[in-house]
Amino acid sequence: MRKLIIPVAAIAVLALSSCNQRLIDFTVISSKNVSLRLPDDAKGPRSTGKEMKMCSQPQLKAAVDKAIENAGPGYDALIDGVVYSRNEIFRMGWVVEGTPVKTGKLKASNN
Repeated sequence: MRKLIIPVAAIAVLALSSCNQRLIDFTVISSKNVSLRLPDDAKGPRSTGKEMKMCSQPQLKAAVDKAIENAGPGYDALIDGVVYSRNEIFRMGWVVEGTPVKTGKLKASNN
């Protein structure tokens, strides 16, 4: 009976403990459609970034950064984005997909 108390207590402590991890920093975020006045040359083709890890926790920020970097030079944000959590055999991570934009070319609204 005594041999069983320590493993059960250890499992209970692990089950009741929680952890906290920062996923991403963002400048603008919305789950609603937002109308942006962008010239045609300010939008790029849809871009994807992945951050997959085997033994450590993958960072969502790294996947977002890779999606922006994969779009090419001059792009600095994503719109119409989707974030996927992906679990594979022995690996887990994030996949981020979106339309890259050059925010320096945003036009002011006349409304």
